[in-house]
Amino acid sequence: MKEKRSHITLYMVIGVGLLLILFIAGTLWIGGAARRDTESAVRSVSLLYLDELAGRREQVVSKNLQDKINVIYTALEMMSKEDLSDDAHLREYQANMKQLFSLEKFAFVDSDGLIYTSQGIQTNIGDYHFSHQNLDGPEISIKDMDSERKTVIVAVPVDMTFRGKQLSVCFMEIAMEEMLSGVSMAAQEDGATFCNIYTAEGNPLSNTVL
Repeated sequence: MKEKRSHITLYMVIGVGLLLILFIAGTLWIGGAARRDTESAVRSVSLLYLDELAGRREQVVSKNLQDKINVIYTALEMMSKEDLSDDAHLREYQANMKQLFSLEKFAFVDSDGLIYTSQGIQTNIGDYHFSHQNLDGPEISIKDMDSERKTVIVAVPVDMTFRGKQLSVCFMEIAMEEMLSGVSMAAQEDGATFCNIYTAEGNPLSNTVL
């Protein structure tokens, strides 16, 4: 009789143990599944937010670029024959365009690659990525990409003569901060930010730390 009771007790202990194991395993499985579901939901929401974030900033930057292209054509429409009469008039016109449209530079390039700015003639055409010989439409590039003073270049072809020289390109040089105006980076006091914008080559447009 005692042996029978011992067997019954043993079976009960084993049964309770199995139930506890099943209960703990089920709890862990349910918890893991809930965690996985939560992580999946968070990831989906994060990707959706990131996609929306990128889309909005892409729209702002694209609009800014298109506005700058419109600006350079507007500036050229404001140009008169008198502005091309001599160095003084051309430089005054360029200085006015710089001030009016918040530009770093408003310049012309002749067929020989000389750059006419409001400060005088420059010969550093190699620092720019557009071709002054066969530009056939608006072109946007970035100058000094690896420096903290990178600028955006908007260049368009022109066909005009100045002092017997054929001017083939007009371009604007714009500070990156000006180009990214309206694009919220939520920069903190230490210069860090939660987002940045990169070129296809992986170069950041702003100098903030991601």
